[in-house]
Amino acid sequence: MSELVAFREDRLGFRVTLLDKTVLGRSSDCDLILFDRSASRNHAEITKIDDSYFIVDLNSTNGTLVNDQPITLQTKLNSFDCVKIGQEIFIFDPYLDIITGQAPAALILNAVNESHQNLVSEPAIEAAAAISQEQAVAAAAFSSALCRSPLEEIDKTIVNFLVEKIGATSISILWPGPVGRPMVSYLSYPEDKRLLLSHVPFKRVTEIGQALIWPRIITELDFNSGNRHVGQLEQNCLLTPVYGSNPGRMGLLYIENSVTPLGEADLRLASLAAQIFSPFVVNAVAQAELEKEKIQVESEDQVTDLGTRDNQVKIVFSTAAHVAQDDTPIFLSGESGTDKTSLARHIHQQSFRKNGRLVIVTLSDMPPAQMDRLLFGQDDANDCHPGLLTLADGGTVFLRHVEHLTNNAQRSVLMALEEGLIYPVGSRVARNLSLRFITSSSQNLRARVDNGSFREDLFARLTRINLSLPPLRETKNDIEGLVNAFLTKAAKHLGASFLSLDNSTLECLRAYPWPGNISELRSECALLAHLTRNGYVHMDALPIHLRLATEVFTQGEVPLDSLLGEAERRILVKALASQEGDVELVAEVLNISPEDVILKSRAYGLDPMDFQLPTKPHAAAAHGPTALKADELRNPELSF
Repeated sequence: MSELVAFREDRLGFRVTLLDKTVLGRSSDCDLILFDRSASRNHAEITKIDDSYFIVDLNSTNGTLVNDQPITLQTKLNSFDCVKIGQEIFIFDPYLDIITGQAPAALILNAVNESHQNLVSEPAIEAAAAISQEQAVAAAAFSSALCRSPLEEIDKTIVNFLVEKIGATSISILWPGPVGRPMVSYLSYPEDKRLLLSHVPFKRVTEIGQALIWPRIITELDFNSGNRHVGQLEQNCLLTPVYGSNPGRMGLLYIENSVTPLGEADLRLASLAAQIFSPFVVNAVAQAELEKEKIQVESEDQVTDLGTRDNQVKIVFSTAAHVAQDDTPIFLSGESGTDKTSLARHIHQQSFRKNGRLVIVTLSDMPPAQMDRLLFGQDDANDCHPGLLTLADGGTVFLRHVEHLTNNAQRSVLMALEEGLIYPVGSRVARNLSLRFITSSSQNLRARVDNGSFREDLFARLTRINLSLPPLRETKNDIEGLVNAFLTKAAKHLGASFLSLDNSTLECLRAYPWPGNISELRSECALLAHLTRNGYVHMDALPIHLRLATEVFTQGEVPLDSLLGEAERRILVKALASQEGDVELVAEVLNISPEDVILKSRAYGLDPMDFQLPTKPHAAAAHGPTALKADELRNPELSF
């Protein structure tokens, strides 16, 4: 397999594996989508013939350059050829590995002509054990300083020690990711320093565990007219392993001293320092993960039992399990409230990413002005925020109501899909991400593409697989199971119990059209849980629009006065339930007198005593009644 590697400063790290036929252009149908506006919709095509690759321009407006020369005929690509389309620059098959992360990218080069004269090599563990007494004192002080440093100051403490004791003028740390995850560029000093390193010392350190003083450093890398230029300097550098949380996985500490040549004593002290600071970095990384966990992006109350008796739903979930096996984006469609969250969770649990995090983001609740920061993070002097997509790294992100993406966010999501890269607000350093995208919309997203408010190329990428959940009115066989699950959970939350509902009640629930789908059913069950009698729900506990559901289909509309009276009854029920039957608190919430509460309760056949929770020791004293605003009673939430 051959690859193209992006080589612009703002695109470094993006690589694409070439197929037998790879089309480049701005169209969403292209295998490699280009973001440059000077590129044509179908700009160029790379074709594999035998074991060679050939590129041809597809009559583009601005042409295709290979090694700065416009091509008019099919042209063979050779190693290190530069392909330029607009401002997009790609290198063909450059034997180049790119490690990205929170620090500038590290470039690991292969096939570099190097001299091994004056090479010093020693197992890192043995080097660390051979330090002098003076170095042992310095190492002890270093360990003590790390113990006193806040986690956010660990990196600074490491840099200060290496600068003071070894005279480091350049430092890079490549950190070993968890099993199955790539290595990342973790630390760089100075902050804009990019590490250029040969594959040979890189492999000896990260695979064999050697500590090295390498005789030459790589100072520059450039591609021009099909040639690769690697600039080298006769100055030695120091490399030694760092150790992550997974045994056997090693990263790398790289040090340069542009003033004084590095020696064996420096190698030994650096090897011990790496062993000392590695556990502290592990803790800092773990703490950062815990901080990420504090950002709540999903609610367990939105999860339903996936068990279903309806064939339509079974087919959808069966198909979802099948398509979950690769990383193709999946679009979930269906009416509002059809519980697309459960389907997204099912896809995540069936995928190879199931051990990663599922991050669920409701875009309709996100302020447009804050969307870039919240989704992609922020990294500048004023703020440092990981971003929700970074939280999903290694797992799955589910973007609900994707039609609310701003124009800029749409472009960034497309880049994350195509390149696996995001740029935090305020940062010029890309973060490398590996995640699965699931999106949903209860609107006609195709119509938004047609009116220009949603990108067509993004729409095409997100909707390659479309799973549609049927509305609840078409899956009536599932109602009994859902009601049992919702009522059991709601009753348990109230300290009560739920056993069953009678047949007439179930018939009414099945007859109702459920315009709010599963979300509306969940909301109604939360209210019914307050009205269970000895664990049973009878038909007289149902609100009038549910009780008369069968008559709506046979006799027409319910009279307006009945609906208005029922609306008042439901508000009263919700107030009684929230205030646990306390008449005075209900009167205060509804802004009426306690006498009116009693009279209205009698008129609607309600007894405030029925809303008092079972007695629990200290429960009332600990929590007290829940205060609700009158607006919350008038506008009960049904949407999901």
